[in-house]
Amino acid sequence: MIKNDNDKVMAAVTKMRTEWGANDAKRDAGLPTTYPEVERFDNLRYGENGDENLMDIYVPNQDKTVYPTVIDVHGGGFVYGDKELYQHYCLWWARQGFAVVSFNYRLAPKTVFPGALQDVSKAVEWVVAHATQYQLDLNNVFFTGDSAGATLAQQYLTAQVNGAYRDALGLSKAKLTIRAAALNCGVYFLDRPETLADDTLIVLAYFVPSVKERYEDELKTENYMSQKLPPLFIMTANNDFLHDEGVRMDQYLIDHQMPHAFHIYGDDEHPRGHVFHIDQRDKLGIECNLAEKAFFEQYLH
Repeated sequence: MIKNDNDKVMAAVTKMRTEWGANDAKRDAGLPTTYPEVERFDNLRYGENGDENLMDIYVPNQDKTVYPTVIDVHGGGFVYGDKELYQHYCLWWARQGFAVVSFNYRLAPKTVFPGALQDVSKAVEWVVAHATQYQLDLNNVFFTGDSAGATLAQQYLTAQVNGAYRDALGLSKAKLTIRAAALNCGVYFLDRPETLADDTLIVLAYFVPSVKERYEDELKTENYMSQKLPPLFIMTANNDFLHDEGVRMDQYLIDHQMPHAFHIYGDDEHPRGHVFHIDQRDKLGIECNLAEKAFFEQYLH
C-alpha cells in the first residue's frame, strides 16, 4: 500500500482502538482483579515479540495436582485487544475450577495474516513446555475465543487435525488433547466476498491483498475442517453484527455431521450484542458462560 493508504488504515485502527477501549473500560470499571481462590501469574514471556508475546495464567487454589485448562484467544478485529481486557472473564473461568491461559498476540496492521495465528501456535507450545510448573492438565484442554479470537481458534483447531493446513501456515502440532472449544460471535467464512471486501478494515489491516493472493486456499478454512475437530459450542446473539456467521457455521457443521451445539442469546425484549458474554455484570452472559462450562464438562476425561 502507498503511504496515504497506510495513513488511512492507521487512522481507522486508532479510532477503533480508542472507541472500543473506552467502552471496555466502562464495562469493567470497579471489577476485582484478584480473588483469594485464584493465583495469577502475569506477564510470562512466550515469544520474542516484546509485549505482544506476553501471557497470563490463572490457577485455582483447590488443592489439586492439575486442572483442566482453558486457552482463551482474545478478540478485537485483529487490530485491537489484549489479555488485560479479558482478565475478568478469565478469573470467572478460574473460579469455576479451570486453569486459564490468556495471551497477547501480534496485531494488524503491524502484522498481517498468518502472524497472529502463528503466535497462537507459539503460545500453545509454551504452555505445553511449562504445563507442570503451572498445574495445567494437557489431557483436558479447552479453547475459547470471541470475534477475531473465535476465527483464530477455528483456524488453530483445524490446523491441529489437518497437517496440510498446518504446514501451509507455518504452525506446529501441539502435544496436548483439546477436548472441546467455544467459538463466540466469530467470523468464519473468509472466502465470502462480503466478508473480505476490499474496503473492510480487516482486509486493509490484516488480510492485505498479498495475503489474499498467497493464502487464497488457506483462507477457506472450512475446506480443511473435518470430523476430527473437537466438539464445538457455537454462540452468537440476536443483535450480534456477526449473527449470520454463527448461523452459517451451525448449518455447515450439521451438513458435515460434526458434533456441536449452537446457541443464540437475546430476544426482542432482552437484546444482546457482540461478545456480550464477556460482561461479568450481564446475567445472560454468565448464563452463556455456564452453558459453555457444562458443554466442556461433558468431555472431561
